[in-house]
Amino acid sequence: MANLFFIRTSMELLVAQQIIRQEKLKDNVMLYGFISDASQFREIYDLICIDELWASKIEMEQVPSWSVISRKHLFHDCRRVYVNYKAIYDIIRRYKVDTLYLGDVKNASCQLAAMSFHKRGLKIVFFEEGAGHYIMNSDYDKSGSFFDKLYAIVIDTFYYLPLFKCNYGYVIYWKGFNLRDLPMDLRYSIVPHYHEPFDRLLEVKPMLSEGLKAFIQEETRFIDTQNSVLLLTSPFYYDGINDNPQPYIKTIVDYALGIVDDVTLHIKFHPRELDYVKKTIISRLNALNVNYIVIGEKIRIPVEYYLQYLHYKTIVVFLCSTEFYNGYLFPKTKFVSIMEEYYNNCKEEGLKKLQGIKALISKHPSD
Repeated sequence: MANLFFIRTSMELLVAQQIIRQEKLKDNVMLYGFISDASQFREIYDLICIDELWASKIEMEQVPSWSVISRKHLFHDCRRVYVNYKAIYDIIRRYKVDTLYLGDVKNASCQLAAMSFHKRGLKIVFFEEGAGHYIMNSDYDKSGSFFDKLYAIVIDTFYYLPLFKCNYGYVIYWKGFNLRDLPMDLRYSIVPHYHEPFDRLLEVKPMLSEGLKAFIQEETRFIDTQNSVLLLTSPFYYDGINDNPQPYIKTIVDYALGIVDDVTLHIKFHPRELDYVKKTIISRLNALNVNYIVIGEKIRIPVEYYLQYLHYKTIVVFLCSTEFYNGYLFPKTKFVSIMEEYYNNCKEEGLKKLQGIKALISKHPSD
């Protein structure tokens, strides 16, 4: 019997391959799709995938959102979702799948897959998909309006119950999602946060494809990480916390100027970093003769893969989920936050939206 992994992000692929290694799983099938630009992520997947772990890999564009139904396009979406469901079920039957691995309990497509395929006798396993895995309210009950309840009853009666064998409409449109609604035989986590009987701890070990090793070696062949600092950017201006990127740029440049001469600054830009902001930062660093290099630009491999291979003494961040995995996904490393400096630069610039930044600072662990 085979295992079917739903893969929507490069982080999920990292974790899935760790599960396969730890549990010595055989006959593994990857059903993958892309949340963002397909051409960019296909190149990343080709590089980070360890082919010998997979019996088969199937690309399906709808994987990240195959179950989404909007009321505006109700009939069209209902047909599309059922077509996707049948396509997935055909894969399950073709490969004789008995265990389904899903990466996000809060994702609607993962929820429907768990509820519907559990009814068909499959074992359901959830696994780590990022720091959001640990942000889980115990109860999402919302008890919508009378019309929400009526809509849930109708769509369950005529759609979800006869076709998917579950009352998904009641959970999503009326009651609100609750973890107890999900069938869950196992749940894998990297950080020892959950302690239910079905929880398993994933002990991460360095695992890179030969192609990825060669890529990182070529990109970092002149790097001495023990005499380097890694800076991870976080485009707050892009996320709406503050629209003006100038305080953000100044914070990065000021930190770079404070590094001693024999230390090299390595910069890993966030995937959503805007090109003109990158160019401005690089231009100012060049003008100031800062000793730096930029990594991860040719192919935007997530930094968690780099940290499987490169061990820095210090990692500088604004605020990022990578720090959450310190000592679990990669060896224990010193993290330094420059959020306070960013906040002060925003004040000096006269920006108004400072409460959100202050709130983020308060949530950051002390160095």
